[in-house]
Amino acid sequence: MTASTQPQLPAYSLHCYMPGTLNGTDKLKLGQFRSMIWREQGHTISHCTTPDSWLEGADSDAYIWLAESQGHIIATARMNLCTDLAHLPEQQLYQPISNQLPTPLATWGRLAVATQWRNQGLATHLIKVRLILAKELGCRTVVLDCPVSRIAAMQAHHFDVLLPPQPGILFPGIQFVVMGRML
Repeated sequence: MTASTQPQLPAYSLHCYMPGTLNGTDKLKLGQFRSMIWREQGHTISHCTTPDSWLEGADSDAYIWLAESQGHIIATARMNLCTDLAHLPEQQLYQPISNQLPTPLATWGRLAVATQWRNQGLATHLIKVRLILAKELGCRTVVLDCPVSRIAAMQAHHFDVLLPPQPGILFPGIQFVVMGRML
């Protein structure tokens, strides 16, 4: 199919929620969306109180982006601001460099895009809006841990590999890479 004959996806809206402002209904939808995406990829969630809702303590103090189309979440991303990495679910991955990162930090996590919306630029849009806000808020560094399969995508946005691949803490069957970008 050429670009001119590809079907157009419905428009979407993107909302950024300041820390602590995501209401209970949207928080539940967020947790269910994350869980659904993870299960579609063949993974299980054992660290949450229910496998049908992936919510974490870091969500309460985070900027949360929800992209929606026709009343349904189609993508999400999270960003926390901090001076240390103690809030991260996978904080042990960062131990070798935790005292070497210029602060304040922005930590990114939980980027998820619905299957039918992938390869449409939505993940790139979420990366760009988080970079803009991190800079506006005075962050000096952005760090994230991502599966090895996402290294090239993050390098395209000028992130560097800071630590070699290692098994995740919550998901030991997946190799994660700590990546970072100075702002």
